[in-house]
Parts: sequence; C-alpha cells; structure tokens
Amino acid sequence: MVVHTAVVLALASAGRGANLRPAVRAGGRAAVCMSAGQWLIPNARLDSPVARVLERPEWPEAWPYSARELTPFDRLPDWTFYLLPRFVHHVDDPARRALQRAYTALFATRPSTASCLDLCSSWTSHYPEDLDPARRVVVVGLNPLELRANPSQTEWLVQDLNANPTLPFADAEFDFVTLALSVDYMTKPLELVREVNRVLRPGGVAAFAFSNRCFPTKVVNLWTTSYPSDNEHVWVVGSYFHFAGRFEPPVCADVGPGRGSDPMYVVLAAKAAVA
Repeated sequence: MVVHTAVVLALASAGRGANLRPAVRAGGRAAVCMSAGQWLIPNARLDSPVARVLERPEWPEAWPYSARELTPFDRLPDWTFYLLPRFVHHVDDPARRALQRAYTALFATRPSTASCLDLCSSWTSHYPEDLDPARRVVVVGLNPLELRANPSQTEWLVQDLNANPTLPFADAEFDFVTLALSVDYMTKPLELVREVNRVLRPGGVAAFAFSNRCFPTKVVNLWTTSYPSDNEHVWVVGSYFHFAGRFEPPVCADVGPGRGSDPMYVVLAAKAAVA
C-alpha cells in the first residue's frame, strides 16, 4: 500500500553543518532542518525506501565517477539533438502534478517574489500556475522556441550546459535553482553544481527532480549501467551536492503518485549559510 503523508522540512536558520536527516514524529510527519522556514510536502511518501537513501549516506573520499561513466552513448553535441522543439511531456500527468505540488510547497517558504533559475528548461518548468507576476524566473535550455513558450519565464537563455557549465549570472543572484528531468544527461555535474552553489544566495535551495524516464542515447552511462536503480540515482544526485561542497547535506523527497504512475524524486540541498 502506498502511504502518502506530509513531510515537513523545518528550516530553522540552522546554518553550516545542519542536520538534514528526517525524523518521523507524531502525526506521521518528518522534520528536516535546512534553512529559514518550513517546507511542508503534502504528497511525500514516508514509507519510501528510496527517500531514505540520503539519511546516512557513506560517501567515498574522492569523486567516484570516471569520464566514461559521465559520457552518453550519443556523443554528438546536445544542440543537434534538441534542434527541433519537442512540445511533449516526459512523464505522465500524475507525476507532473506531483512535482508541481512539491515546487508549490518549496516556493511557499520564501516571499512570493523570490527569484528562480530553472536549468535544462523547456516549454514548461512544472512551476505553480499562480506565480507572483513580480517573481523573476530565468529559464535556461537548448531550444529557443520551447523556452519562449514557457509560461513561467520572465527571461530565457539558450546555453548548452554540457558544453559550458559556467552560468552567466552574478554570485548569490537566486533564491531557488531547479533542474527537472535532466540531471541524468549532465556530463559535467560537479562543475554545474558548483555553479549552482555560486549563484544561490546563502540559505537558497537547489532542487533536482527526476524520474526513471529518459532518452536512452543521451543519458550518461552511469545512470543506466553503474548505478541503474532509483535508490542509486538518488545516491548519485546526492553525491553531486556532497562533492560540490558548500551545501548542507542533501535530502530526498519521494513525491511519486504511485498506483502505476511514473515515479518522481526530488533531491534538494540548501547553500550553507555564511559563517
């Protein structure tokens, strides 16, 4: 039986080295310390073994991934694959709605005008439909027609993050950085996540969402060979934040709707507060 319940990320100005481990308490909720505020995830699953992967991770001493593991089968430049717009969804309706609810809860932890950067974006960011018109939302992706059609964006930028993971933004420019359904395509994840940290404000949150759907020729090898399971995918994404440094320990929320729908996991980490 699938058990959906509320998960609370209690973000009480914990600062550097905060304990992000979920602690189940009365009422079937879990409290996790991150930064100022709370994230109530009404559709998270406390019974999910995948969500517990990051509770007590054992990280290796050094970056564990080889260049081969971070290479896709299709080695042509990404812009060739995304040259034509694809106005399609990559997960089913229940999974998309679940991700949107998770974003809604996350964004509610900050003022309605808190700025967002959506990486590997397209014609949808899966953001709430009722965003404050004053909120700055920058979307970065590969196809200009898709980005222009994104109803959440206030600015858009074409950039191949595998060719150039350096983000053209100032330090501490955003409150949130999201990356949905594309972390498995990143060939330079360490460099990219370090850039994510740089452009986040202290206490800002990075949220990387993914499922088990992908373009098999463009996904990096480790996603389908070295670390093929959902549990391993969560561990891999968590390790990106760990090795990038300057993040509080990452956590995972399993917001998948179950009942035969596509899974949906969100790994998130807060930028460590300035000492």
